[in-house]
Amino acid sequence: MRAKYFLPLVANTTSYTSLSKVARKAEELGYDGIGFGEHFSQPRKPNGRPDPFVALSALVSATSKLRLGTLASSTATKHPVTLANSALSLHSISGGRSFLCLGVGSGKETEYSSHGFPFVSAGERLDAMEESLAIIRGLSMNRGGLFHNGRLYKLNGSTLNLEGEFPPIWVGERRSRRLLQLAGKYADAINIHCSGPAQAQMKLDIVQEAATAAGRNGESVSAILKHFVVMENDSDLLASALDYTGLKREGETRTSFVDRMRKEDPEAIIGTPYDVREELGRYIAAGFDQFSPILLPNGVTGVEERMGVFASKCML
Repeated sequence: MRAKYFLPLVANTTSYTSLSKVARKAEELGYDGIGFGEHFSQPRKPNGRPDPFVALSALVSATSKLRLGTLASSTATKHPVTLANSALSLHSISGGRSFLCLGVGSGKETEYSSHGFPFVSAGERLDAMEESLAIIRGLSMNRGGLFHNGRLYKLNGSTLNLEGEFPPIWVGERRSRRLLQLAGKYADAINIHCSGPAQAQMKLDIVQEAATAAGRNGESVSAILKHFVVMENDSDLLASALDYTGLKREGETRTSFVDRMRKEDPEAIIGTPYDVREELGRYIAAGFDQFSPILLPNGVTGVEERMGVFASKCML
């Protein structure tokens, strides 16, 4: 059975022509979905990114099978009712082919403070994430009116704007046991970084244990494995792609530099297309069959060639 691939992209343009071209190409190449991340600008520095829900909505008519979602929306910067309504609207107009991936937010502190957003500390963002997940899951299941009396939000009979199926809820995680537990309690899928099949299984076990403890079917939460992928045909090109000139140490060769980068970021896959395919094969052999490869650099403007190489040489 073929694995599934969801492609995280940076929507670094407002050109519908560019966005739709990449989305159609992803669909033609066999990707199962694409996702746009969400970050607000730094002080006095516009980041050039459109709102992900608006950009994804624009791609509904450009595609027919591709799943469209956020990778990820920060629960620290948006009210959960707003997030839930945006997600349900996208799911409705796309004919049920969207997903909602939520994260705690990974931007610099100034990304929050310059806009007046609270929850700057990691602990506060996790608290906000838990309450948001409880509300969004509650709204998706209780269409008759949700009452919630939390520390951050108070709802008095809140209902979503639209009826119909709610999209699958994903939780994005990198190095947080609490996020794994929250995914088990509230989510349909966990989007995880991992350094190998054993770590991926360990994280999934935590998710499934939390799901069972919450009275859910532990097997109902699936894993989508997320890796930064730097892929070139030889060590010299890999070194350049990894910024050898700017990051090398005194006397360090290109080959030893690439080896050091691999050791410093074991959650990344760095190598030739053959190496990437071999690494994905290890996960598939261990029973994992969903991936979200971050093909660096992954801006919409410039990612098409890497999309094609990955699809033709790495997908299993």
